[in-house]
Amino acid sequence: MENSDKVLVLFIVLASAVITWKLVFDFYKTKLHKVFSHLIAVATSSFMFLSTMMLFVPENYQRGAGPDVEFSIMSLVTVVVMVFAIYLFFKYIPQSNGKKEEAQTKKSKK
Repeated sequence: MENSDKVLVLFIVLASAVITWKLVFDFYKTKLHKVFSHLIAVATSSFMFLSTMMLFVPENYQRGAGPDVEFSIMSLVTVVVMVFAIYLFFKYIPQSNGKKEEAQTKKSKK
């Protein structure tokens, strides 16, 4: 059972880091050079990887004395909320602002 927790936590952590990288990279590649946007995305996803990994570490962790990771629903919910917030900031809000600007320019042209 302990190995299944490790696999599940590893999948969650890697998925959140990859999703973060993709969202940040897509946002910045329209504004900056691809190399700089890639560096910003890698740094952001690295912080996401570390922070989500810390969520699943047991409270009284001692190396070799207990489980390495501890899956909990509260940690999973926290990861989902963090990824959703990044989605809002880097994907949804900029798209909705762009649509509002297009609608305003169409009104001003008429």
